[in-house]
Amino acid sequence: MLPAYYDGMYLPAGDHPARWDDIVGRFCCGERRQGFCNRLRDLLGRAQHCGFVRVYLFGSFISAKDEPGDVDLLWIYSENLDLDALKRGCRDLLNYGLNKEREGWDMWCCSDNEFVINDLMEVWRKNKPPENKPRGVIILELADL
Repeated sequence: MLPAYYDGMYLPAGDHPARWDDIVGRFCCGERRQGFCNRLRDLLGRAQHCGFVRVYLFGSFISAKDEPGDVDLLWIYSENLDLDALKRGCRDLLNYGLNKEREGWDMWCCSDNEFVINDLMEVWRKNKPPENKPRGVIILELADL
């Protein structure tokens, strides 16, 4: 179960593990959010099939905003995943520019390396300047879908 918003808008600081049902229950209400959730579920299924291990969700989609701008996420794949052997559809999930063009979403990726993940996530665990208030992120294990 996800925690309540600490300020009426954002999850409290920290990494919050969630299941897909938690995502649906909290973030998939309303036409725009439902469309985002439908597309996200498709992408999560593809990522799972590709052998990715988890995804971090952050930004306006996991906020209390009625109309989030997009879905921001970070795909995590196993350090020993052979990226050259991935089928095109899987490689496409790792292509930031392509995903931004197709979905309008910010989708980053990295291997399952705790130091790299923490470096990347440090930026997204805060609200945008000038506020820079801490905010939580959601972690979804793809094996749990």
